[in-house]
Parts: sequence; C-alpha cells; structure tokens
Amino acid sequence: MYLANLRLYDFRNFPELDVTFENGINVFYGDNAQGKTNLLEAIYFLSTLRLARAFREQELVRHEKPLAFVKGMFSTAAGPVSRQVTVYRDRKKTVQEGETVKTKWSELSPSICAIYFSPDDMDIIKGQPSDRRRFIDNIVYQVRPAFYKFLQQYQRVLLQRNMLLKAVKSKPNLARTLDSWDEQLSEFGAQLMRVRLKVLKQISAMAENYFSDFTNYKQSLKINYKSEIDISNPMAIKEDFKKKLAACREKDVQRGYTTVGPHRDDIDFLIEGKLAKYYGSQGQQRLIVLCLKFAQRNLLYNERGEYPILLLDDVMSELDIHRRQLIFEQQNHQVFITTTDLKLLPEYISKRSSLYCVEAGALR
Repeated sequence: MYLANLRLYDFRNFPELDVTFENGINVFYGDNAQGKTNLLEAIYFLSTLRLARAFREQELVRHEKPLAFVKGMFSTAAGPVSRQVTVYRDRKKTVQEGETVKTKWSELSPSICAIYFSPDDMDIIKGQPSDRRRFIDNIVYQVRPAFYKFLQQYQRVLLQRNMLLKAVKSKPNLARTLDSWDEQLSEFGAQLMRVRLKVLKQISAMAENYFSDFTNYKQSLKINYKSEIDISNPMAIKEDFKKKLAACREKDVQRGYTTVGPHRDDIDFLIEGKLAKYYGSQGQQRLIVLCLKFAQRNLLYNERGEYPILLLDDVMSELDIHRRQLIFEQQNHQVFITTTDLKLLPEYISKRSSLYCVEAGALR
C-alpha cells in the first residue's frame, strides 16, 4: 500500500498543493519552519484520521480560512482508494472515500494506515504512564479493533465505580453494592489486559531485536509490562484483579477513586537492566522509540499483509551514519522522511530517493 497522489487546500501553511509520489523513499528537505513536518502531518491525518501534533482539528486550517482539505489516492492490494478529509472551523470534519461520505471507522478501507515518528514521541519513554498506555492501546486497536469495545466497557464501569466510591463516604451502606461493580471491572479489565499483553509481547520481541541491530549488539533492550495485578497467568488475571480490588477497597473509598487496575499500569523500558527514562541518554531514548515504530510497522504487516506508510520526522540529525544506513536498509515500502540537510542521507540512499524541496508552503 502506498500514497500515489496528495492534494492539500488551505492545510497549515499550504494554500494549495498537488503532488505525485513514488512507492519507496520520499524525502522532504529544506530549512526549518517551511512546512516539511506539515506534509507528514497531512499524510498521517489522511491515513489515520488522528492528529499528529495539533490539539484541535481546527488548528490544521490555514490562518483565517473557513476550511481545509487533504485528499489522497492510495494504491492498495484491493485496488486504488481515494480518500478526502475536510476540516471546518465551525462544524465536524467530513470523511469521504470515492463518492461516498463515511460516518464510521468500520466503513473505511482497512488497508490504509500510517506510522508517525517525531521528536514528540519521546514522551513514550520520558512521559507519564498514561502516555505509554495510550501508545500500546493505539497499536492494539490497529490490529485488534474489538479491543476498543473492551476499553470503552472498562472505562464506563470504572467511572461508575469511582462515583460510587465517592458516594460511600457519605452513605456507608452503599459499600455493599461495590461487589457487583468489582465483578464487572475485573471481567472487562482482564480482557483488556490479556490483549495488551499479547500484542506487547509481539512488539517487544521485534523492538528488542531492532535495538540490538542498531547498537551493533553492544546493548540490550528489555520491555516489561508493569502492573500490581499478577500477570504471570493470563487466565487468572480476573481473579487476582478481584482480590486486589477487595484488598484496596478501604483505600479506594478514602481517596474516592480506584487505585488498582489496567488504568494504572505502566511499561518499563530497560537498557542493560536500567530504566531508560532515568538512565538512558536522549539518543538511546530516541532509538527505543524508533525501534518501537519499526516493530509496529512489522506487526501491522503480519496482520494485514501490507506495510503501512512510514513517516519519519527529523530522525537523521542525532543518528550516526551506521544507524542511518540501517534505517534505510530496513525499508521495502513507502517512507516519507524530513531533513534540513541532504548530506545526512547516505549517498546511495539519496540517489534512489525522490527528493522534494519544501519552501514557504510549496514544493520547489
């Protein structure tokens, strides 16, 4: 699967753009603040309907314009797919494939997908546990769409249980109703955790191998799922979760929220046995994220039979030449990469890449 054509209209700093791409390596180069990252953002938004950088979709619309659209023609194993996403300042976006407006994610072509790497992804390593949970949950959702149902059910029950915990303070007799909520929470939570653990195991094995390759087998990476619930036996997670809820009930009532469960879990990244978020250098942390993205790409290929588009924003500046070469040797599908300096690209790579100079919201 690859993006054959991209059209933009009043998207970020691009008044208008119509460009054709090749299946392979495509490089956007030029000075900072010219629009290189905006192009990656447009491709990611079109492919996933998710925001890469903005907090609100309206931020994608060019200054003082009423709307923006991004349109692409994708080549997939099932045939060409045309998709357009239009963002309005005053109402919800519309998504169209072919001539039909789509209102549900399930109606969209499942082949179209992209993976984005940017400097902001360092939060996966250095940020809060919620950043790491969000990362793994997004991957799980890509390969196991039913996971979203478990997550919604869990969050709904968690909200109800937390409301009840607050009410118990003033009405202690309500405590007896917590048992039914604990039963539901442990059931949905166990389903959620089992899927998380299965996908993380697959991702971890690949990411750890990539890390060894990138460090020339001089350093090792270990990725562990961290929970107060016993995860050694996936089929016994529910029962242990119930026990933990019962043991923490008094504390939960005092605090007014649920203190144990998959909504509190974390992921540890260890280099040579030490936590990367505390002891890893910025280069090592960045490398872990890159390995995770490559692993995510391979997992999606294994599940779908087509590689996702890989978007690499400013990945070259902090990697030595050995690691740069390894990045491109891994690619046998469509990749978009940004750089301020073409000299950072290995010469044999730049010769077989499609090069686009980005200047003031236009391609030169």
